[in-house]
Amino acid sequence: MNVTIDKFGKDHWSLLAYIEIRCVDHKGVPDRRHFRCDAKLHPGLAHHISDTEYPTRLKGKVELHDHDDWNCAEDLEAAQFIVYGGTGAHPVFEMTPAGFEMAAKLRMHKANGGMFSNFEYKQ
Repeated sequence: MNVTIDKFGKDHWSLLAYIEIRCVDHKGVPDRRHFRCDAKLHPGLAHHISDTEYPTRLKGKVELHDHDDWNCAEDLEAAQFIVYGGTGAHPVFEMTPAGFEMAAKLRMHKANGGMFSNFEYKQ
């Protein structure tokens, strides 16, 4: 079950911004060391600093346990902001037109002093 856009918080929005950077500068290939990864959920994507202590932070400071950045990427794909491709061991992301549009809104929000945690999704 995916987290819906209206519940996205700091972790979803910061991941979208990160994926956009990886698409622009690294052909969509993520650096898995930059992902919060629960090795129990995604053992094939775990790295030496994988950790299960950090839940996903949703809107309104709600915490979602057993949900890491790889789950957030799946949520971003369900929201049609990215395409989550590649292979299980070697993921590659692509931005969709809606994803680029949302990333631009995020950058504007940040440039005006906002934070990922207080970004408000508006259609």
